[in-house]
Order: sequence, then C-alpha cells, then structure tokens
Amino acid sequence: MSFIHGKSLVLGAALFYLCAAVSPSLRAQSSYASQLTGVVTDSSGAVVPGAKVIITDEATNVSVTVTTNGNGVYVLTNLRPGTYTIRAEAPNLAPEEHQGVVLAVSQQATLNFALSPGTITTSVTVNDEAPLLDTGNASLGTDVTNDYVRDIPLINRSFFGLVFLAGGVTETAGQGTQDSYPQGTNFVSNGQRNATAEVRVDGALTSAPEQGEGATTNTYYTPSVEIVQEFKVENNSFSAEYGSNGGTVVNIVLKEGGNKFHGSGWWFGQRSALDANEFFRNAQGIPNPDHARDQYGFSFGGPIKKGKTFFFVDFEKTRESNPVDVNAFVPTALERAGDFRNSLQHIFNPFNVDSSGNRSDFAIPNVIDANLISQNPIGQKIINMYPQPTDPNAAPGDFNFHTAFVPQSNARQYDIKVDHHFSDKNRISARYSNHHDTFAAPTIFGDGDFNDGFTSSTDVHNAAIEVNSSPLATTVWTNRIAVDRAVAPVNENYPSVASVFDQPGDQILSQANGLSRFPTIQMDNNATSLFNQCCTDTGFAHTLVTYSSSLSWVKRRQIWKFGGEQRLFYNNFYQPQNPTGLFHFSQGITASMVNPPTPNPLEGNSFASLLLGYGDPGSSGLTIAHSVANKSKETAFYFEDDWKVTSKLTVNLGLRYEWSTPYNERHNQIQFSDFSGDSGIAVPIAIPGLVNTPGNLLGTTVFAGAGHRNVPVDRNNWAPRLGFAYALDSKTVIRGGTGVYYGLNVATNFQFTGTAFGNSAPILFTKDDFQTPFATLANPFPSGFAQPQGQKYGPLALWGASNNNSLDTAPARNAEIYQWNLGVQRLFPGQIVIGADYSASRSTHLPFSSFSGTSNRNFLPSSIRDQIVNGNLPICNGLGPSDCLAQQVPNPFQPLFIAGPSQKFNEPSSIYNDDAIPLVNLLRPFPQFDGAFSGLTLLAASSIYNSLQVRFQKRASHYISFEGNYTFSKAIDNSSAGANSFITASLSSGVPQELDNLKAERSVSANDATHRMVLATIADLPVGRNRWIGRDMNRILDAVVGGWSASAILTFQTGTPISLVSGGNLEGGTQRPDVICPQVSSGISYHAAASTGESIFNINCIVSPGDQVPGNAPRYFSNLRSDGVHNTDLSLSKEFVIREGMKLQIRGEFFNFTNTPRFAIPSTTLTDSQFGLVTSTLGQPRQVQFGVRFEF
Repeated sequence: MSFIHGKSLVLGAALFYLCAAVSPSLRAQSSYASQLTGVVTDSSGAVVPGAKVIITDEATNVSVTVTTNGNGVYVLTNLRPGTYTIRAEAPNLAPEEHQGVVLAVSQQATLNFALSPGTITTSVTVNDEAPLLDTGNASLGTDVTNDYVRDIPLINRSFFGLVFLAGGVTETAGQGTQDSYPQGTNFVSNGQRNATAEVRVDGALTSAPEQGEGATTNTYYTPSVEIVQEFKVENNSFSAEYGSNGGTVVNIVLKEGGNKFHGSGWWFGQRSALDANEFFRNAQGIPNPDHARDQYGFSFGGPIKKGKTFFFVDFEKTRESNPVDVNAFVPTALERAGDFRNSLQHIFNPFNVDSSGNRSDFAIPNVIDANLISQNPIGQKIINMYPQPTDPNAAPGDFNFHTAFVPQSNARQYDIKVDHHFSDKNRISARYSNHHDTFAAPTIFGDGDFNDGFTSSTDVHNAAIEVNSSPLATTVWTNRIAVDRAVAPVNENYPSVASVFDQPGDQILSQANGLSRFPTIQMDNNATSLFNQCCTDTGFAHTLVTYSSSLSWVKRRQIWKFGGEQRLFYNNFYQPQNPTGLFHFSQGITASMVNPPTPNPLEGNSFASLLLGYGDPGSSGLTIAHSVANKSKETAFYFEDDWKVTSKLTVNLGLRYEWSTPYNERHNQIQFSDFSGDSGIAVPIAIPGLVNTPGNLLGTTVFAGAGHRNVPVDRNNWAPRLGFAYALDSKTVIRGGTGVYYGLNVATNFQFTGTAFGNSAPILFTKDDFQTPFATLANPFPSGFAQPQGQKYGPLALWGASNNNSLDTAPARNAEIYQWNLGVQRLFPGQIVIGADYSASRSTHLPFSSFSGTSNRNFLPSSIRDQIVNGNLPICNGLGPSDCLAQQVPNPFQPLFIAGPSQKFNEPSSIYNDDAIPLVNLLRPFPQFDGAFSGLTLLAASSIYNSLQVRFQKRASHYISFEGNYTFSKAIDNSSAGANSFITASLSSGVPQELDNLKAERSVSANDATHRMVLATIADLPVGRNRWIGRDMNRILDAVVGGWSASAILTFQTGTPISLVSGGNLEGGTQRPDVICPQVSSGISYHAAASTGESIFNINCIVSPGDQVPGNAPRYFSNLRSDGVHNTDLSLSKEFVIREGMKLQIRGEFFNFTNTPRFAIPSTTLTDSQFGLVTSTLGQPRQVQFGVRFEF
C-alpha cells in the first residue's frame, strides 16, 4: 500500500479506538520514567484482588504503594530508573519480596508474584534483577547503563560516543568522531539525517535548533560522565509524547542523592609523548606536536533530610591543547617574484584577451611582467605574508608547507540537583547546570608573523524543575519547565585592514560592519587561503524555554496518557560572513581561456592572479550583516494508551498533533518572496527563440508588517502511532509498530531577516567577461558602495541587486517521517538477550541543504541551456556555451536606474546602470535581479531506509558483560544533508546538478553504511580477593594481582559513498563528470594509495562532460566509497579497596589501540591536481589517557 494510505489507515485506526474506548482513563509519567506491571496470584494460580504491592527505592528508601485490581493486576508508573525492592502481600498469604530489581530508562517491565499460603512472618525473599525483556513496549531502543558510562573508554570522556551502541546509529559521513559539531546529535539514526535527534535530560529538552539553522539540533549542555546514571537511545519510538525531531530520542537520567553520602573525585590526562604520530606527519618526518589534556573534578551527593530531601552536585574542569595538521601550498621564492616557470601550471596574461576570450602568454612565458606586478603593490604585500615553504624541494603540485598548530581550549562545568519528596504522592526535582568554555586558535602557520587566529567563548545555563503529584491513587500529574540559554560574544582578534590596504579600500572594508580586520583571501587548487572569516565573528544569545504537562490515570488493564508541550525559541544572532570582504583569486583568471569548455588543471595559478590583483567577480564581494532577533515556537498535544489486552499482549496506541510557528523578527526586518507577484512594470525582453516577455515582470517582495510577521504555519501535522508487544513465553517477545513523525520545521530558529536590510555587493574586477578590468584591490568599489535599501522601494526591493534572499509566502512544511519495524527478542541462558528487527523509514518533504541552491528560483532553465549547448541560437554566433551566456547585450533595465523620466532606482553600484549586461541575466525567470531570487530551500527531498538490526546484550555475570549491535542497511535519497549541511565528506555534492531536474539527484545516500558492528564489553579478571581465583588471597598480594579489569569498544563499518564533481561550467548547478566505464574505483586500498601516491579513482573512466553539459555520474557512487572504520578503544584498570564503600581506581585508556589510520576521502574535483590522491586522515592516531578515580 502507499505510504499516504498507510498514514490514513493508522490515523483512522487510532481515531476509531479513541471513539470506541469504553472507560477513558488517563495516566502520566515522565518521559524517561520506568513502568512496572504484573499479576499477583496465589499458589493455585487464582488472581488476588486487593493485594498490596510496595516498591521502595533502595537509594532513598522512599516507598510507593498500590493495590491490585479485580483482575489481580498492579501497575506502577513514573518510576525513576534505579534499583528497587518490590514486595507483594495479601491477607492469609505469605508476602513475597524481590530485592535488587533494576529498572532502566523508559522500560516497561513485568514482574509477577505467586503468593503461597502463610502469614506476614513467613515471607519469601528473592534477590534478582528485573527481566531483561521489555514486554510492554513496541519501540526499538538501547539502554546504556552506568557501568558502560563509567568504565568504557570514551574519547574526551563524552558519553555521547556510546549512542552507537544502538542499532541503526552510524557516524555522519566524512566526520571522524561523533564529537564533531554539532555536539550531542551529530549522528545518523535509522536512515534520518544527522543532527535531527532530540536529547532530554531527566525528561527536560536540552537540544535546541542549531542557532541560525533550521531543521537541525544541537546540545550546548552535555552532562559530565560522573553525573550520568544511564541513558537510552530510542530510535524507533512509538510514544506519542515525542515529536518535532527525526524520530530518535536520547533520554538521559542524572544521578540523585540518597540516604547515604556518596561521591567521587577524578583526574584524567593525556600527553603527546605517549601518543602515536599521525600517518602523513610521520611519513614526512614531522615530530608529533605537543598535545596535553587534563580533566578533573568531583561529585558529591547525599541527604539533606533522610527519606525526604536529597542533593547531588558535581564540578569538572578541562584544559586541552590539541594539534591540527596543516599541509598547504604556499608561494615559492620564485613565484613571489612572478616567475612560475618551475610551477605545475602554465599561466597567461589576463590583461590581454581577444574577442574570443583567449588570453596570450606573457612576454616571457610563465613570467609575469615586472610592470604588472608593480601596478599592484597590495597583491605583493599579501603574497609576502605567506611563510616560506618548509619543503622547498617539493615537486610541483605537491604540498610544500607542513606544520601543525595547537588550539587551546578550556572549559568548566558544574551541576546542582535537589530532589524533595513531600510524600509518596508528591515530589519535586530541580536542577541548575552551568558550562563555560573558551577556545583560542593561533595563527595557522605558527610563526608569529602571520596572525589569523581567533578566540571564542560560550556560556551555557541550563535549568529544569519537575513537579509530580498524585491527586488520586491511580493518577499522576507531571509538570515541567526547562530553560536552556547559551551566549557567545562576537570575536575580534585579527590584523587590521589598514595594515595592507590603502585608501579608499580600507575605509570601505572596515566601515561596512564596523570591523577593522583583514579580508578573506580565497585561493583555488589547494593554494592556501588566508584569513577565512566565515562564522568566526559569530555572536549569539540563544534561549530555549519548554513547558510540558501530562496527566495519567491507571484503570484496569489500560494506562492512558494525555499531555502537551510548548517550546519557545528566542534567538539573538549575528554571523557576518566575510564582514570585511572576500577576494577570490581563482586559478581560472590566469588560464588560457576565459570560459574553457573543460577547465584544465594545468593552466592558471591562484598566486599569479593574486600578484596581478585580478580577482574573480563572480565570487568576490562584501556583505553588510546585521543582528537578528527571532522568536519561534513548537506546540504539541498528544494522547496515548498502553493497553494490556491479555497477560501476553500489550498494544501501544497514540495520537499526536503538533504545529510549528516559524519565527518572526523583533524589529520586523524580514521579507518574503512572492514569485507570482505582479511588479506592475513592463520591461520588454525579446531574444529570438528563447525569451519574449512583453507584459509586466513577475516576482515581488513582501515586507513584514503587524499582520504578516511569520512564515505561514503548517497546520496539518497529525501523527498517529501504533505498536504491539506479544510475549510468546517468558523468554521471547515479538514486537512491531508503525508511526508518523514530523521533523523540526526548517524555518524554526532560522537566522534570516532579509537582504534588503543588509547588503551583499559583488567586487566587480570586470563587468564585461574579462575584456576590461574594473575594480582593483586598492579600489574595490569604483562606483561606490551602496548602503542597505530597507523598504524604500517597497515590492520592487533589490531590483538590480546580486542577491534577493527572502522567505516564502507559502507555508514552511514540516518533513514527514514514516517509521515501522517488526522483530523478535529472545532471552538465552547466561542472561544474554539477542533481538533481530526489520526497521525501516520513509521521509518526504525534507529540506534540501541550505548550500544546495534550491532556495533560488532565478536559475537558468535547462531547456534554454540545452538550446545554447546544441548551437541552435543565432545570438550565440559561434560562441561556446559559457561565452554565449556571458556575452554583453543591451540592457533594457538601464532607464529604470539612470537619471531620467523612467528612473525608479538610485543604486549606482548595480550593473543595471550600465549600457550592457550579461545575456544570462535576461534568460532567467526573474531578469530584474542580478542573481538569486530566493525563498526557503525546497522542501522536496525524500529518503527511504531499510535495515536488519541485530542487538545483543549480556548483563554482568561470571565477570563479564557486553552490549552491541550489527546493522545491515541501505539508504537512498536525493539530498543527504540537512538545512545546515554539516556533512563534510563533499559539500559540493549537496548542490544539485540541475535545479529543474531534481529526480536525477536520487542515489544512494551520503550516509549509507552497508555493514556496521559495534561491541562494548567489560570484563573483570577473575583473580583476587572474593574472585574465582584467589578468593581468600591476602591483601598485600591482592593489591598487586587482584582488582584488575578491562573494557573495550570495537567499531567496524564499511565506507560511505563518494560524490565526484567535474569543476567545469554549469550555470545554476554543480557539474558532475561523465563516467565512461563501469569501474570507477582503481581497486587500490586507501592505505596503499596513501603510501604510494596512487589514485583511488580509475581516472581513465572519469571525464569532463563539456561546457554547460550535465554529467552522467550519479550524485553518490554506491561502488566508490570512503575508507571504512576499524577501531578499538581499550581500557585497563586496577582497583584498590581502601575500606568498605571506598575505593581507588587507576586507569589506562588507549584510543585507536591498534593505531589503524582512517583515511579521509581524496579530492573529488576532476580539475584538481590532487584528484583522487589520499592526503589526510580522519580522527586521531593512537592516543593514551591515564586516570585516577576515587569513589566512596
């Protein structure tokens, strides 16, 4: 059946059930809480109504009592995960007590009692643990207990590295560790995109939309390992309580105080002397740079008033200096003087161009004329800011500068938590957490002369209050409020513009955003860029406030729950991109042709372009940015029922309704694009065979007003959930389910206001396709630099501007996610549980990446481009496709921009003031704009995911425990990155080849990992006092040979797909190459390629498709993949028992124990001289960490 019909069927079933239910009863419990149910019978098997069941928290000694109903059934809800004693008693029957029963996060466990005849004095006591099987829940999830959180070696001691113990969870493509930004959620789960999971701490939401980017999440607050009791990854959950995420929830439970004082103190440290050297650094004879990390702190908890009030606090400080390798191209001494005869590329004179776009040689081939260099003293100054090569004998085209720089980071964090029990029916919990960090990046080149480093800092405040009350014996009412606030000031620690630039350039660049700092100097073909400004000046104050309330009621065999939640996002955000300008000195400026059909990687040199001061007008520019003050919210209501139909069958039913209220801006600096709006202006454009627009031009701007401040709301988000769990016997459970989810809205917490309130002006080094120079480094804006327009032109805003980036007048639709699973779980001897599940998902209306260009509706239609490529247009007159599109034609818009009776605009820096403009401008759907006319990114991406997930777990017994999973899966989509495109494997692959042919983007997903296995294990060596060998060993000998333990986490994964780009010309998209034979891989392993310098790719099979011609290569290759993962992290520890309840542990941890390098994908651009060559690694070589931990 179709998925739309499937959604309707599930929704209909849920609504029918709600209408047909006879005894509507409600219950509620915290989202992370556990549930225990069972039946009390006598020795004959008859049920015992009215029996008392008392559950006692063994840490706090707080008890709750319930009674069985007429069917002998008891239900205990809203139980905090922990260890309990459970007792059942009834008149004339001997009580039965179970001690040491462990309840995990969100577990729905079953514990039955069979009471024998007797009295209160003849009780039966059983020491056991709760069943490993979760018999009342259809959801797929993995509980990670405190043993693993505490003992498994964790890089940077971040417990989020253990989310990979859950089936279906993989790393984000192209990123070596899960610690990569965004924190906490940068993983892929069940085929959904990275950074879409939801993180909750004690039920309180802590993952907000990543500031400035919609549809992705980030956690600023990450609890210390020492305060985490356990957590659960629920990646196919059918609870209606969850929504506005990618279908995965990470529920974290923090420790709380008890009736006894307890705590810990620790220090963990790393030193570079103990670490292995990085693969390429070692091969080049570069020593391991200094690296140090220290992490230390304490935790302490206990009673304020025994049995009533408890506290728990912790403090942790981290100091780290972590090396970053630099392998770069810097100009040689000869190149600084203009002599490129020993360089890899041949250069040509960009100031001598014929009418066909061909450039001539210099007077001395490959040597720039001295007078041309002297005319550009700023270019000379900039090129001499580069350090000299560290390897002056490097072959042309090879990196000639090798070093490492060491950023410094410092952080401190503390948590304060208080729990108070007014009675067994009323309790309150409150927590405040604070985190502060600083980061200082030194100069890339480390010589002190070239300062492009920066500093940043972040303050995070996270607080939550939860109140639980039971107005009736069978009801629980839970209310929660949480606040998450993160503040980061704007950074400014850069050299001044005036140190190199002269008047008037330095005034314009430094005054545009009030930042007197050096602009970005962007280079091509691996030549090192300077002063990359993007995002380093970010300043923000982000606040997330969440309110939630739920009411529950237990009656007979049903547990009903009704609740609601609202999330408020306040985002004050400032992120200027290149606030003092970007100057792009492309390789193509000094190539032989202005618009070559296929760019030649052996022609043109970025350093030569810089010396000449001739930049690329298509990608150089200056943007005025302004701060954003946005507000948005998410609202949801839900209703669910856990119905124990029989003692074996439990059905989970739910219905959730949610909607997003995309943001408004406090100062109304927001605009919307109306793509069908009538401008009221007719500009006749007639190009034979292509364009004929005699009427009014369409495309207008709508500014926010009192009645139009929001992106329109998507009100159709009904999310039914349906699941079941059936216990075949006491050791086997079959579970399955299906559900609908809605992703976080792409317009939630987005950073956009409106480009009319800023300005993005190109630096036009030429205005006529390189026939005549125009702007220079000394004077980047000869016509003046225009200030932001604001609303002065009304609906005609940004005519003639290079970018009209707005929002849509159409609703911002939430992504729709359909999930389903079916599986079986079996308990085997030795407390081993193995489960096998078929788990799948299908998603529609996903946003394309914000880097994809799909927000732009003003692109050249492929039908017109095809006519030009085929040479069917007289206007091209024999020109190549790119030359034809770039040719200057009479400008029909000029009367609107120059003084005269028709003038409507006064924008002297716009090229629409000129007599001629490029032909391509008139061929676009909205020719009044000199570039993009945008709305929200297209919400038209889709994906499908199928997997077999095998989970295995062994609870600690016989000195060993383990937990892990194996996943066999296939993921297909037409866009793999979310709105912020944090996938780093190949960002260019996020840009479609043809914006009007998105079907061609469908391929295997960037995150597809066919096979993945993760196994974590903890083993106590059976030697020493009270162990299998040496049970009665004396204490002196035991101090040497006893108390040893080992733990490890092993990860194996096949590589993820690779995308290739041609580097050629394709208007409006990213050109992919042509593949002319099936074997695109050279068959050489990554390790061999890294050692020999051979290509990973079969370069004879990969060719350029030609000028303005789309390639036939898929977006991602299923048979061309990144290096796989083969990693083992190992820990050895020795424990010393000081006295009862007090112990000291010494640990040695070895990350990447086998020192197996994981190589990064090579350059994937066909025109790059490094195409296919493996030159870097992901992650770290072997690192060693020692630690001391005291516990009492």
